Amino acid sequence: MKTLLTKILLLIALPLLAVSVSSCGTDDPEPTPPVEKPAEKPDTPDNPDDPTPDPEPEPEPEPNPVPEAPAPCDNKVVAHRGGAKEAGENIPDNSIAALEYTMNLGCYASECDIYLTSDNRVIVAHGDGDGKVNGLYPYESTLQEIRDAGTLSNGEQIPTLEDYLDHLMVEGSCTKLWIDIKNVTQPETLTYFSGAAGRFACRIVAEKKAEKWVEFICTGNETVMNECAPEAKKYGIPIGWMANRPATTYQQLGYEWANMSVSNMTDATHSGERTVDEFTAAGVALSVYNVDKAKNMRYYIARLDQMKAICTNYPSLLLQEMKK
Repeated sequence: MKTLLTKILLLIALPLLAVSVSSCGTDDPEPTPPVEKPAEKPDTPDNPDDPTPDPEPEPEPEPNPVPEAPAPCDNKVVAHRGGAKEAGENIPDNSIAALEYTMNLGCYASECDIYLTSDNRVIVAHGDGDGKVNGLYPYESTLQEIRDAGTLSNGEQIPTLEDYLDHLMVEGSCTKLWIDIKNVTQPETLTYFSGAAGRFACRIVAEKKAEKWVEFICTGNETVMNECAPEAKKYGIPIGWMANRPATTYQQLGYEWANMSVSNMTDATHSGERTVDEFTAAGVALSVYNVDKAKNMRYYIARLDQMKAICTNYPSLLLQEMKK
């Protein structure tokens, strides 16, 4: 009886045990559905109520373009060393202030003098009686050494040709630059440095695209002129020779412009070898320097159609005479 009862209990328990084993006998968890990545939201302004995006930054203003050429000029007045003798003590010759004085007058050109330094910089200056600038020979000294040795009387540093051109080439100005290639005669005549100054100046003018803003006048030294004239011609820059030679000599050498001292001319107060008519007949352009007396100003004004230009230390006075 007991055996029969045991068998019956076993038959009832075995199915229940099988179900329990099947549900607990695996270590694998039930799979979970994949998590979907939320869609990316488009960029929105920080303020959702203001849909306007941040403004683009303002572009940097472009520098004013450099004019290709000066404005038309209604006179033929050249201010010697920027008219410093007329302008007063606070405007030394060959200074930026002198250049600005000439430009404000509206002169045809401002004359300046150049030298080459030992580090091949072209400076605008006029040497003293010993040919020195700030007590130094330019060709023996660097630009910085010359500047360190002193300033102009108004506090300006010795300018370079680049400084001059940067001030000159502005919109609305009618003033050109007359660059005087100075002869180096102290302690002896050294034509190499004058010729090199002219050649370097030509290249600077070309780099600045200032060919229409500049005209050269060259020392009467024939060697220097022979070196500088071809370089100026290569860049299309006019060059005048300051030699007291007959107009026929200019013709023979192929020089188209004579810049003559009034002391070599026949005019209201001088009885020199050269005349205005001589150069007109030869087809050689003529300018004269320095026309500082009112009588001579009127003499050349009366012949203005025969003149390329009139250079003077008193440009304002000459302009007034031209208006009479």
